[in-house]
Amino acid sequence: MARKEQIYTMKQYQQQSVFSSFLPGISGEKGIPLWCYYVNRGQGIACFGVQDKNHSIMEFYPAHQAYERTPLMGFRTFLKWNGQYEEAFSDPTKKQVMEIGMNCFVIREETEQYEIKVEYETLPEEELAGFMRSVSITNKRDVPVQLEVVDGLSEILPYGVTASTMKEMGQTAKAWMQVLDASQKMPKFKVRASMEDTAQVTQIREMNFAFGKVKGEGLLPVIVDREVLFDFDTTLRHAYGFEQEDVEQLFQREQVTCNDVPSCFFGVKKVLGANETICIQELYGMSPQQEVYEEVAQKFQEASWFEQKQMVAKQLAMAITDRIHTKTGNETFDGYCRQCYLDNLLRGGYPIQISDNQIFYLYSRKHGDMERDYNFFSMTPECYSQGNGNFRDVNQNRRSDILFSPFVGTSNIKTFYNALQINGYNPLGIEKITYVVKEEYQEEIRKIIPLEGEFTPGELYRHLHGKEEARQLFTMILDRCERVDTTKFLEGYWCDHWTYNLDLVELYLAVYPEKKEELLYADTTYKFTQAQEVILPRKKRYVNTEKGIRQYHFLQFHEDTSKLENRFLKDSKGNEVQVNLLSKMFTLVANKISALDPYGMGIEMEGGKPGWYDALNGLPGLLGSSMAETWETYRLVKFLLDIVEETKKEVAILEEVSYLTEQLVKAGKELLAREEIVEQEVTFWNGINDAKEQFWAETKKQVSGNRVVWEYEKQKDVLTIFEHVLQRAVTKAEKINGSVCATYFYYDVTQFEEIDGDILPKQFRVQVTPKFLEGSVHALKMTKERQKQKELYQAVKESALYDQKLKMYKVNASLSSASFELGRACAFTPGWLENESIWLHMEYKYLLELLKAKLYEEFFEDFHNAAIPFLEEQVYGRSLLENSSFIVSSVNPNENIHGKGFVARLSGSTAEFLQIWQIMMFGEKPFYLENDQLVLELCPCIPSYILNGKNELDTTLLGTIPVHYEFNGLTELVPGQYVVDTIQIVEEGKEVYTVDCIKGELAKKVREGKVSQIKVTFQAK
Repeated sequence: MARKEQIYTMKQYQQQSVFSSFLPGISGEKGIPLWCYYVNRGQGIACFGVQDKNHSIMEFYPAHQAYERTPLMGFRTFLKWNGQYEEAFSDPTKKQVMEIGMNCFVIREETEQYEIKVEYETLPEEELAGFMRSVSITNKRDVPVQLEVVDGLSEILPYGVTASTMKEMGQTAKAWMQVLDASQKMPKFKVRASMEDTAQVTQIREMNFAFGKVKGEGLLPVIVDREVLFDFDTTLRHAYGFEQEDVEQLFQREQVTCNDVPSCFFGVKKVLGANETICIQELYGMSPQQEVYEEVAQKFQEASWFEQKQMVAKQLAMAITDRIHTKTGNETFDGYCRQCYLDNLLRGGYPIQISDNQIFYLYSRKHGDMERDYNFFSMTPECYSQGNGNFRDVNQNRRSDILFSPFVGTSNIKTFYNALQINGYNPLGIEKITYVVKEEYQEEIRKIIPLEGEFTPGELYRHLHGKEEARQLFTMILDRCERVDTTKFLEGYWCDHWTYNLDLVELYLAVYPEKKEELLYADTTYKFTQAQEVILPRKKRYVNTEKGIRQYHFLQFHEDTSKLENRFLKDSKGNEVQVNLLSKMFTLVANKISALDPYGMGIEMEGGKPGWYDALNGLPGLLGSSMAETWETYRLVKFLLDIVEETKKEVAILEEVSYLTEQLVKAGKELLAREEIVEQEVTFWNGINDAKEQFWAETKKQVSGNRVVWEYEKQKDVLTIFEHVLQRAVTKAEKINGSVCATYFYYDVTQFEEIDGDILPKQFRVQVTPKFLEGSVHALKMTKERQKQKELYQAVKESALYDQKLKMYKVNASLSSASFELGRACAFTPGWLENESIWLHMEYKYLLELLKAKLYEEFFEDFHNAAIPFLEEQVYGRSLLENSSFIVSSVNPNENIHGKGFVARLSGSTAEFLQIWQIMMFGEKPFYLENDQLVLELCPCIPSYILNGKNELDTTLLGTIPVHYEFNGLTELVPGQYVVDTIQIVEEGKEVYTVDCIKGELAKKVREGKVSQIKVTFQAK
């Protein structure tokens, strides 16, 4: 493998270890996205379609089946050279290359007589979704040849056939299938009518389609009946029909255009001169209506339209990733930065200023692909496209948006804090963003277009399409709208989702430090999403089984769920409850303190779901708890203490929250009054649970709306008690678990009482799970003493969490002695999926905390060993520009896959890397206040293996400002070991000028993007 200009090249790709990946599905603001997955077998493309799996054009298959099917059921190129039959890309021993780009990919095959180049992109900036394929065939011989080509797709699904239909009743489904207009060289693939077994039957108007042409010529004839091409060979291995007949004769044969799954092959016969190239251009897609289809069909036949669209597709990906443009001495690292940014926004969304007052996220979707066949991804088939996602995923992947796109402001903070319920939990699903016209503007807008209820930007754009000044109307209407962030309950309450919210606040303040009070106090419009499902009180959650007490019952639906979806908590007068952010944070802290386990250590999994480690799905049933969330509660308490000490301002708390907090403080004081730290804290546990369950009962439908004002002293007292309770939790956990920080506990109930089927535990015995990396990640985040940090690091390095062979960090130690009741992870092969593998997301979290802890030497070494762009290509088994969810560790029984990456790209690892990148390039908190004056201090941390001997580096600050560093002979930059020599500022239209530091109005100009370049030189200290 080798890399050149953001193209990753894999030689003899069909002989390499198999992998799957995908094109990003971005088609520009005005385009319709198309999803596409590919493998390094056959001609690459394994499946593609629109919206989701139920709208496949080429059928979706899980990865292991796609590796087998793609060479036969995917794209095929059959050739005759002077009558001699062969199939391109069918022999993996021929000279073959795959070139992977961000929004395109190319395969090449070369023999003594020809070279074939196949290029793929998704169609950008059109009103329908399309997939572009071009096939360039060059005659390498010095004499002309008679060339016959049949090229296309072995199987194409008619519109209207769902994924489950094809899997479960594909034979029956053929009865609905038909191909229209094949004889006119413009085939349309669709079922005749809706296929559901319901009383209402509708005609299908949408269509899948395909066109083919030779570049510069007219449309090509098409074969949609694969029996014409393959004759008797139902295996599709050999095109006997084409081998036996001239291509022109073949296309004259009568074709069956119904009652079977069609193919789509285009054909041409041509004398190809010496060193001459023929280029076949093909477009496959889906159109929602005939008029749109006809418009694109006409464009397709215009000269150079296809080539221009190919160029736009490539430029689109580069333009999007310019926000992280990096040029170091390591080209693979530079390309990896771009790819990480692209993949991060595919899960979290790409922020744009859609109007003067509205922030919108393009492209986001759930991370479903051929290796994540369990996830049902969705991408709206409209311009300004967006998709579905999960709270943790979207929240995490938007963490650094403020550092790349400062215009997002508090948008994400508002979205994810509003999604929190008054009980501290949140719905799982983050759905598409919609808008609703504000009441005072509704009459004005109705005179322009008939908008009712909530709508997406894509729907608004479709309404305005064709109107004069459509763009101006579009932004004007959106500026008169209110944004609606839609959520869905879906599956349950995870115990860790809330922990990502504080990241958004901290990084916002790293850019806007002077807006702390405005953020936390001034905005009083934060809401509480109404809980669709409520958590049962503890006595209702437990079950007496033959193995002991288990916690299997967690949730109860609200009485009227239909009215609660994505609605906000109201007070007794029917008004939506609104508070400031500080008040909401106090509410969150109280909920988490009330969830401490029977030993007063971990946060209980009372909502029925574990933390991010989903494969411990059985842990909640074992009365499981997590120290990771205890550390995060501690972090939030420390944050609030700093705020309260700094501002000394009062805050208004909902009276129900205030009463809950008082009960928790009372229980906490009683706990702390006992000097001896005992194992069980049953009295404390009962006290906080009684208070919490009373709080749940009072607030599950509404609250009074009354507030209690807390003065500074009250806030400090509450937080100090909570701080001491959490310090006690940490001390006890360290005593129980040893040198490597604990992550998870679970509990045996040794004594209980049962009354009328209700179970209340009386005594407990703690059980400690095997070691997990996650606990040390959170502990390192909160540990400030240098010696303690180094001890934590060394303990992890010397533990079973460190893979000595790969020099990487495993997500957990062996689960071989653990109870299978912990979850499905115990059933996985060691080193695979979540069981003892290198889970990149968590490993990168650990590397980030090393960097934030200023353990620079340790970070430099581990980052070089573990980060994807520095791995051995043959071992990793895929592009070094792309992340994997996990890497097989050396405990896996198959040594051939040790170090290989699986489950491509869309994961939390990109979010962790983007923050690592920001700290490496600029420092953790580039903006800060000094004597109430804004200061920008660039404090990079650059290892030598990224510079590779270069004396300079180019990077991008805040997504738009080029920054140039020069090192004056320094081989690496370690904060504390260098000083800034000179700073030069280039403003638009002005000459370069030198400053001693960037502060005051100049710092504000930088933050506003009004500086065109910054140049900094460093020298040894």
